[in-house]
Amino acid sequence: MSWNTAHGAAMIAAAQAHEALACEVDDYVDVFGALRRGGVEVVGQKLGGLLGLYVDASQGGLPGCLVNTGLEEVAMRHTAAHELGHHRMGHGTSIDHQEQASGRWGEGWPQHEREAEAFASWFLMPRPAARTALARCGLQHLESPLDAYRMARWLGTPYATTVRHLVRLKMIDRSTETLWLKHSPGSLKTELAGALPLAPQAHVHVLTPSAHDTIVHVASGDCLLLAVPGSCFDHLPAGVSATPPDLDGQMSLLDTAHAAHTPAAWVNGELGADATVSADAGGSELFRVILRLSPIREGSDHFWA
Repeated sequence: MSWNTAHGAAMIAAAQAHEALACEVDDYVDVFGALRRGGVEVVGQKLGGLLGLYVDASQGGLPGCLVNTGLEEVAMRHTAAHELGHHRMGHGTSIDHQEQASGRWGEGWPQHEREAEAFASWFLMPRPAARTALARCGLQHLESPLDAYRMARWLGTPYATTVRHLVRLKMIDRSTETLWLKHSPGSLKTELAGALPLAPQAHVHVLTPSAHDTIVHVASGDCLLLAVPGSCFDHLPAGVSATPPDLDGQMSLLDTAHAAHTPAAWVNGELGADATVSADAGGSELFRVILRLSPIREGSDHFWA
């Protein structure tokens, strides 16, 4: 089976899954909620060299999947969507390794793995969600790999997977894909953050005026960069600090409602329920976003915070 054929089947299957599992398709797609509504038990645990696995109901039990908690959140989301693809497309039990095959990405993959991988992209990045993500970046079209990285933050998807799917969405061409895949997420994060310190798995969220009153899905260590002209953060809730996370002993001093005026802030594990971060844009103008911290996905999803 070619990748084009896999994507054709997966695009239809993902659209059917969105409808059957009551998923929003014009915003961040909640794949773990979709698995739960679809009757698939999800368990998170460290799996070494495995990304995850799907177990079907052929042995008389409920279908379920394992997700490797050694991965960062966006990789866990993609793995979960991949396992949902196995479930929705009737593939049966499947084990997914870090390296599906030697050589270039995707070469030698069997039919069911190509379909599940394509499903994950179409499920997490349907066209309406991609358009929303682009708009929240304050963009009308993509001009650089930095734009693709920023867009991936709104979609909650891995950078390389996002770039590959942008071709399917006809938002970039093949030659652009080839060039942008030469950039690593780490180098793009560093370019966006400049001299600001970042933890290895942390992401950078650039907040433009178009992000006002939206939900930003974050993980501990993530950096928020305010890109609203003439503004700075004026309220940082507990769990968000103007002090970089690697300055030991200072973070807690700034985790109060009286935030230091700054264009950058960092999330830590103390962030609880949805919390509002606001910025003074001058005069009566106010900019705000709601931060939603990813839960710790250890054990059964019934016990995730």
